[in-house]
Amino acid sequence: MSSLAFFSIALIVVGLYGVLAKVNLLKVVLGVVIMCLGVAVLVVGGGSDGETVSDISQTVGLVAVVGGASVASLLTVTAVRLYEKYGSLDIREMRRLKG
Repeated sequence: MSSLAFFSIALIVVGLYGVLAKVNLLKVVLGVVIMCLGVAVLVVGGGSDGETVSDISQTVGLVAVVGGASVASLLTVTAVRLYEKYGSLDIREMRRLKG
């Protein structure tokens, strides 16, 4: 495996750690963004032959980046609305305050 594949897998693992281990909602959103970027790098790196990158992998990588940005913006807006409602970004407190 190339160093680009290791880098993209490392990005995905770091993002997964941010999603599973953090309790601050904005850090969870940042973990999702890092995972999306890792997937985009993996797709683009998988479509290259060392020197050139195929057009299809570039297109799919671009779609992954745009999709990740869209998801990040929606999650950020949701985090702001939850902060307005609960007064905190801690996920544990939001679980306790059902209703």
